[in-house]
Amino acid sequence: MAGERVLVVDDEVDILQLLERVCRGAGYTVLTAENGAGARRILEQGFVNACVLDLRLPDAHGIEILRYAKQLHPDCQVIILTAHGDLETSIEALRLGAYDYLQKPLLDLQLIPVVISRALERQALAQRNAQLLRDLQAANSELDLRRRQQLQYISYLGHALSGALNSRNVAQVLAQAILESINCEGVGVLLLRSNGAEQPLATIAAKGNISLRARDALVQAMVTHLPNGTSFTPAALEVQELPTASSGATDDKPWRRFEFSLLTVREEFQGVVVLASHSEQPFAEEALRFFEILVTQGSVALANACLFVRTNELATRDGLTGIYNHRHFFELLEAEISRSERHNLELAVIMLDVDCGRDSGLKAINDTYGHQAGDAALRALARCLQENVRRADIVARYGGDEFIILAPQTDKGNALALAGRLCGLVRSTPFDVAGHEAHLTVSMGAAVFQPGRGDNANAVVNRADRGVYLAKERGGDQVCIVDLPEVGP
Repeated sequence: MAGERVLVVDDEVDILQLLERVCRGAGYTVLTAENGAGARRILEQGFVNACVLDLRLPDAHGIEILRYAKQLHPDCQVIILTAHGDLETSIEALRLGAYDYLQKPLLDLQLIPVVISRALERQALAQRNAQLLRDLQAANSELDLRRRQQLQYISYLGHALSGALNSRNVAQVLAQAILESINCEGVGVLLLRSNGAEQPLATIAAKGNISLRARDALVQAMVTHLPNGTSFTPAALEVQELPTASSGATDDKPWRRFEFSLLTVREEFQGVVVLASHSEQPFAEEALRFFEILVTQGSVALANACLFVRTNELATRDGLTGIYNHRHFFELLEAEISRSERHNLELAVIMLDVDCGRDSGLKAINDTYGHQAGDAALRALARCLQENVRRADIVARYGGDEFIILAPQTDKGNALALAGRLCGLVRSTPFDVAGHEAHLTVSMGAAVFQPGRGDNANAVVNRADRGVYLAKERGGDQVCIVDLPEVGP
């Protein structure tokens, strides 16, 4: 597609011009606005296919403009730009119909036309689906009642899927909906979860109780139908079978007829859906068209689930290092303190700050090689810490060149041992910065939470912070622990 009208809204003139140039280069007709008032005027003048929208504008919040764009042009695909990860705002944007949520600064501006292209493809798909629904509504009178029921079911399914914010729920709702609305004996939904975060999942639904052999045959049919080149490990597959209301005997009849449809999210293959029947009679064309509509809705719901995961990560992760941020660390610490109180367990908080030296430290790296090299050093330090703590320990960026570690079920002796080991490890590790070897040292403070003594999250973090200050005063590159004051008799 080319020539579609794209509105770019950003109050930073340099970014606005860059985005305009990149979008024009991709063949789009570009309209620009530097504030909310300008954006509203353009939206009022006619249909806009897509809108690239900064959340922070001098006279309006981006959410207001998103809501106004969707009010005037429901099919407009809105792509949010923001330099601030905020879970509440991102979820609100998704519920209002935003297509994607990108974080500034954009290291690759060519990502923008790619995202716009995918958004417009979804717009075209939605329009084709809408036309298909109109065709269903214009059917013969003898089929009118059945098709009205299908339209009602599509509406019901859309509402159900809009609340399914994880892929497992999407698979369950989709399988059950297909089973209830199409004349078949079995349904299977196979999700690959290609992001590697979870194992592949096969969800099976049937009209009656099916045997283990029939279930495995349904799974095998989906696996066999995966496109060539699809990466799949059968041993890692999790199979869940939805409960059935049938109280009859187990059905061990062979499957004789299958129909397949692919689940895709932004042009990426995510899984396969199968209709299964014990009869060799082909499925009716009307049933297959309806099947495709339901699978399309499932694909859209999967895209929303993936986007929800991304926005949740955006709100809890530090943008530079990828580890947890300051706010989420305190949420995890509060939860861990509550658990420690219930089970009478100690926990440790270890804070560290990069030392400043004439020939070493973050300032020396910034002054010598530039701030991008300093950022690279912080990322390398974050990786070093994550790779050398226990699986249960949590590493977060506290701010600037400060990091903080939550070590559950850790007493004073073990906290000192862990902090001392990490301090020595940082000292002895050469970090590759801008092709040069750089050395860092850190000052570390440790504090131990003791249940039953009125301790809390802020208090234990403040003690660890004082420990860092004491370590700095004593020359750095060492660990200081600050205990709770002793309780009198």
